Amino acid sequence: MKVSDLVLFNSLTDSISATATKLNLAQQQLATGKRVVEPSDDPAAFAQADLLQASESATSNDGTLAGLVQNSLNVADNALAQASTAVTSAIASATQGADGTVNASQMASIAQTVQGQLAELIQSANTNYAGVYLFGGNQTQAAPFSAAGAYAGNAGTNSAAFSSGASIQTTFDGKSILGDNASGAIGALTSLVTALNSGNQAAVSATLPQLNTALEQIATARASIGTSVNNAAALASNSSSTVTTLDSNINQVAGADIAKVAMTIQEDASEEQALVSVASEIAKLPLINILA
Repeated sequence: MKVSDLVLFNSLTDSISATATKLNLAQQQLATGKRVVEPSDDPAAFAQADLLQASESATSNDGTLAGLVQNSLNVADNALAQASTAVTSAIASATQGADGTVNASQMASIAQTVQGQLAELIQSANTNYAGVYLFGGNQTQAAPFSAAGAYAGNAGTNSAAFSSGASIQTTFDGKSILGDNASGAIGALTSLVTALNSGNQAAVSATLPQLNTALEQIATARASIGTSVNNAAALASNSSSTVTTLDSNINQVAGADIAKVAMTIQEDASEEQALVSVASEIAKLPLINILA
């Protein structure tokens, strides 16, 4: 082989290698959809995309958390709706028991009905979501109310915190909403059962204003939770739209132009084939030897 041919052959070999490198890069971009994968691809774009990706990740986490909070609050609201139904039924029972025409036996029968309503109320007060008791303050791992209505929770609360700095309360002081065996809704139903069983119609009548006040307390709590549900829903929706925008921005900064990359692959493949063909002719060797 002449020296000039050898130099040309080596030059062609280098060109083939460079073209193969470009082709591999283009194929990688086509497979991943990304133009920038490593800092060396484009340092400025990589840094910008990295910041956008961190923001996208935080926003996506916010959306997931907001959805979980929304579900938890809906469970809490449903529990209070059931508690409200139990208290409303107890008001009807108290009204019936306060009627001067009922006798002691009938009052005892009504007391059994109220005892069932009390059990339903306490069951609602012990509602949990995903293993977290919602009405125990920040004591969330055990049922906050005993079967008799004694409160074992506390006055604390838990909240979900979001990357924006916003927070939404997720657990509640059950005693302040539903009372205990000596106060609030639970206390009023407990007193009503005692009054009915003792046949004391005056005491039965005395529970009616307590029951109505308890019903108002539950309604107030439900209104507050409803506001929080709306806030969680808004956060979830906003997070979703923000993630879409951030994904678009990331693609603009670091994404590959798929149509352009596909064209580049065709061009590089054709160039590589042509170079190999020329090198093969110069060397007068089979293609497999040239590439070796």
